Amino acid sequence: MPTVQQPLPTESDQLLRRMLDKIVAFQALLMEEQQAIRSLSFGQFTTVTMRKSQLLDEIRGLEQQRRTILSDSRDQKFLPASQQQEAELAVAIGQTDRLNRLNGTLIGQSLEFLEGTLRLWQRSPESAALYSSSGAHVRDTTHRVRTTG
Repeated sequence: MPTVQQPLPTESDQLLRRMLDKIVAFQALLMEEQQAIRSLSFGQFTTVTMRKSQLLDEIRGLEQQRRTILSDSRDQKFLPASQQQEAELAVAIGQTDRLNRLNGTLIGQSLEFLEGTLRLWQRSPESAALYSSSGAHVRDTTHRVRTTG
């Protein structure tokens, strides 16, 4: 029984696969970022942001390599596998864009929540005695005991 031999992946195919893998990894970081935003975990958010930045630099490097390969091979026809991989990459980039926009919206909502909470604390007479305008703890030097009622 004869077997159909698949063409060996070209440098362009391998590059597209690496880019797709990096985009999928970036999506995972965006999901982790959503979790950090929702839980207001600033440490986790900072860590994810640093990892996203590093991964984005890698993706940009791969894109530059892809552009170089494309400019060097303008006269060559793309193989169907490359076209399929390019389509998969385009879909993944679209998904990544949507996730990133959602995270931007979540960040905006979190900031509104935090600002609203801070305004409430700043208006409260009880909190005014506990915190300065910069948010630093202020000791009650009068040694008064506050009671309600």
